[in-house]
Amino acid sequence: MAGPAAGPGAPHGGHTAPASGPALRGAHVVLRRVTDADVPALEEILRQPEVKRWWMRDTWDRVDEEGSVTYAILVDGAVVGCIAYAEETDPDYRHAGVDLFVSTHHQGRGVGSDALRTLLAHLIDDRGHHRVIIDPAVDNERAIHVYEKLGFRRVGVLRRYERAADGQWRDGLLMELLAEEFVREP
Repeated sequence: MAGPAAGPGAPHGGHTAPASGPALRGAHVVLRRVTDADVPALEEILRQPEVKRWWMRDTWDRVDEEGSVTYAILVDGAVVGCIAYAEETDPDYRHAGVDLFVSTHHQGRGVGSDALRTLLAHLIDDRGHHRVIIDPAVDNERAIHVYEKLGFRRVGVLRRYERAADGQWRDGLLMELLAEEFVREP
């Protein structure tokens, strides 16, 4: 996945995302704004084969990415992943796009679900979004399952959406969540 600033959720209007802010607390995770000190841990996670399969990058360049708000996902104080959002602030198209990755060791343990649920609550309750989108690779069944559990619905296939590590184009799946469809409890 290319990330929220490069996908269908890319902002067209002004950006209102705060430059910094308080940590967001979930049931098992804490989301804290990414700092330069987090880069080595994030790069290590990005090199894990099951993460690299979907993210295809070895370096981290999103600490201060314009138009995006990026959080480290912490479990017991350790960085175990990353979650980010970008906002479309044009009032006629207002929504947020999200993206995330979680270390292989923490996959299947509810960390991604808790991180996404925490961010979604922030986007809906604090940032006032009525709609949120995400765009996993169409073959990333594990991620799609998590997103559907939280209330996301499949909208359509984005054909030849992103280039995979082998140079071939692969399809993405556009998914959306309306605020009233958000499943807040596990």
